[in-house]
Amino acid sequence: MNGSLGTIHTFVADTCVLIVVAYVLARGRMLTLLFRSTLTRRETVSLGLTLGLLALTEAIFPDARFPYAAHTLSVTFAAMAGGLHVGLITAGMASLGAFVSQRLQAGIGTMLAVFVSAFLGRSVRQVTGLRARLLGGLAAGSLAQACRILIKSALAGALHMPYHSTNAWISVPANGFGVMLLVLVVSDAQIRAESEQRRIDMERAHLLATEAQLAALRARVHPHFLFNTLTSIAALCDIAPDRAKAAIRGLGQLMRRALQTSAVTSICLAEEIETVRAYLDIEQERLGNRLRVTWSVDPACDGAAVPPFSVQTLAENAINHGIATKMGAGSLTVTVRCGRRHALVAVGDNGDGMSADARRRALDPSDTPLHGLQIINQHLLLLYGPHARLRLFSRKGRGTLAVFALPTPDPSLKGGETDGGRALPTRKTYPWKGERAP
Repeated sequence: MNGSLGTIHTFVADTCVLIVVAYVLARGRMLTLLFRSTLTRRETVSLGLTLGLLALTEAIFPDARFPYAAHTLSVTFAAMAGGLHVGLITAGMASLGAFVSQRLQAGIGTMLAVFVSAFLGRSVRQVTGLRARLLGGLAAGSLAQACRILIKSALAGALHMPYHSTNAWISVPANGFGVMLLVLVVSDAQIRAESEQRRIDMERAHLLATEAQLAALRARVHPHFLFNTLTSIAALCDIAPDRAKAAIRGLGQLMRRALQTSAVTSICLAEEIETVRAYLDIEQERLGNRLRVTWSVDPACDGAAVPPFSVQTLAENAINHGIATKMGAGSLTVTVRCGRRHALVAVGDNGDGMSADARRRALDPSDTPLHGLQIINQHLLLLYGPHARLRLFSRKGRGTLAVFALPTPDPSLKGGETDGGRALPTRKTYPWKGERAP
């Protein structure tokens, strides 16, 4: 009874050791070499030597892994996972260890057994696919150990040496289980690695598609902005040539800034506000006392990432469709508020206002060609998700308020600084979930 319990205890302990070995094999570069269809010469030698170290433990600690036989187990797995050449290198190291640590007859038996194991492992590798790999490992490990016992029995009979194989047969299913366990852990790790790689590839493809969409949206924003600004300057040429010259200089600065931001998906809010101020200076040259601008910008929001020309487009839309068509003076308010979880950006006017149907159509992406509000709304959706979308509040004759939300700015970015905006933000890093829309 005590002998049986001791055998079970040893089997469980050595199985844990085997799992640790499998875990080590399933890490880093070694994982990419296992079960590959082809290996370079350097990779073959590296893998064979690594698995050969495992086989040498049988020579250093003979029967310490019983009922496992580390040399046949390691060589069988090596041939299955790396091919015949890897198996032969592992078998060579196991044979060398046997000749150094054992008597000549025992060394010959081990050498024959491990080289037979290499060919058995290679044969199973050739006839089994991914789904049959576990059963193949069980069969190969069991056959390899059975061959080892038969070889040692035959040599003992030929050399008239005592050899008792009664207990040794327990190692046959144990070795099959050991090879299957190694295959299981490594195959599972490879499946997980391939799944992770597919996820990364899908995210990269989505990122590229999103950047292409953003590039198309920016291509629409810039001509739209340039056309409206040139129209404003043209109106000044007849009535105030000097003011028109100042406006043209301002336009030059704006276009230089537009070219600098043409390749980025977002800029810091402080830079966007500077663009809006430059644009409104041009409009005030054109409208004079008919335009009054009020600023209420929280400096804590300067580092927030915002799509280029987003606030400027809202200001442009408010002037052209709200204030310019109104009799008398108009007011424009630019407001930025920074909260603990998000920042709000709002542009309001006291113009003619919009009906509910007009507000719906203004943000409807199916309405073509796309105009400024639709482009900004899509830009926000692509960058930050639905909770950042543009919202319009308006009443006929009372004016319009356009509002959108941004992720809380990174405290490490000060006003005027930006991370370049070349990498799209990850939506899940922003605390939108569970919040009510503003």
